[in-house]
Amino acid sequence: MPKVKLLMPIDSTFLSSVIHEGLLYLIKNYSQNFGLEEIDFEPNFLSKAYSQMDEERINKIRIAMAGNDNLNSKLFEKLGSNLKSRKTYYDLLLMLKNNSSIIKQLIIIERDPIELGHRISGKEHLIGIGKKDNGIAAPQLLKIDRYTGFTSLETPYTSKQFTLYISPEVALIYLVGIYSSFVGSIRQQNQNYYFFLFLSPDEVIKLLYEGNKSLLDAYMKVKNFAMEELEKVISRYPLNELMAIELALNLEIRRLMDSENLDKLSLLLFKIAPEGQTYKIYETLPLEIYRITPFYTIAEKYFGNAEKFIEKLSHALAPDKIIMEALSSLSKKNRYSEAENVLMAIQNLYRFVMLGDAQGFFGFLQKLDEARKKLENSKDKREAFRARLYNNIVAMF
Repeated sequence: MPKVKLLMPIDSTFLSSVIHEGLLYLIKNYSQNFGLEEIDFEPNFLSKAYSQMDEERINKIRIAMAGNDNLNSKLFEKLGSNLKSRKTYYDLLLMLKNNSSIIKQLIIIERDPIELGHRISGKEHLIGIGKKDNGIAAPQLLKIDRYTGFTSLETPYTSKQFTLYISPEVALIYLVGIYSSFVGSIRQQNQNYYFFLFLSPDEVIKLLYEGNKSLLDAYMKVKNFAMEELEKVISRYPLNELMAIELALNLEIRRLMDSENLDKLSLLLFKIAPEGQTYKIYETLPLEIYRITPFYTIAEKYFGNAEKFIEKLSHALAPDKIIMEALSSLSKKNRYSEAENVLMAIQNLYRFVMLGDAQGFFGFLQKLDEARKKLENSKDKREAFRARLYNNIVAMF
C-alpha cells in the first residue's frame, strides 16, 4: 500500500494550498488511514483519480501555461510516454484522464514512501526529490508565491531566488489540486482572472490531525457547494463583499452544515492573473461560513422570521435580478448610471451580514433608494423600469 509522508509546512501560500488540496481530494476518495505525518493510499490511487475525473469539470479549467512551462511534455516523459499535451491545463488534465493507464505505480514503487518535503540544494528548491535531474521544472503557477516560504532570519535564503523542481508524483498531486480547487474565471478590461478555493491552513491541519474520514467528507462537501455558489457570483461581478454575503446568506449551505453537524468552515479564495511569463496573485480573500451567521439574531429580533428575511435578501441578490445586473455593468463600457449607488448598497449590506451592524442594512436600503431617485424621472424607458425594480426591493423590506 503506497504511503505519502507529509514533511511540508501547511501555510497560506498557493503552493502549500494547492498541494494539500490535491492530497485532501485523494484522501477523500482513495484512503482510509491518514494523519498529520503520513497517509496510506490504495494501490494505483493516482491512476484511479485521473481516470475518474469529470470531463465537464476539466473543460472549465481554461488556464494557459506560461511561455517557458514544460510540464505538458516533461511529465509524460517521466511517466515513460512520448505524449505531449497543448500548453493548457485543460488539455493536460484531459490527456492524463484519457491515458490514465500510463500513471502506474512504476514511479511510486521505486520511491515508496513518497516524501513530500522541501529541500535546498545549491540554487535549487526541490520538492519530493533529492536532485533536480529526478524531477520536473515546476510550472509558473506553482511558483507564484515568489519563494516566500524561505524568508527566515535563521537562514541565508531571504534575498535569494531558487529554481523549483518537483517530483512526478508532486506534479500529479498538484494537478489534482488544480482540478479540485478551480472555481471559475472572468475577463475584465482585457485581463483574465482565475479563482481557486481552498480550505484554510487551520482547517487542513485539523483534518489531518484528527484523521477522521467522515469529517473530511463533510468539509469537502460544504467546500464544493461553496465553489458552485461562488462561480455564479464570479461570472457576474467578483466583488469581495458580494461573495462573502452570498455564502453567509445561502440557506442551502447552512442546511448542509446543519446536516453535517458543522458550526464553521474557513476558506481561502485566491484571485490570480497572468502577468508576462508568469502569474500574479491579485488577492487572497479569507471566507468564513457559519451555521449561525452573526446577523441572524438581529434579523430574528427586528424582522421576526430570520429565514424568511434571508430568503428575501437572497432573492434580491439573485444572478438574474437588478442588483447583480447593475454590478456586472461596472466592468463594461456602458455601465449603469446608478451602478456606484448599488455598489455602495452592497458594501453597507456587508456590514450588516458579516459584522451584525444593523445600520448597514438601513444603509443598503438608502443607497438602493438613491439609485431609484437617480432614474425615476429618466426619459429612457429602460432606466425608468430599473427605478421601479429598486423601489420594489426597498418596499419588500
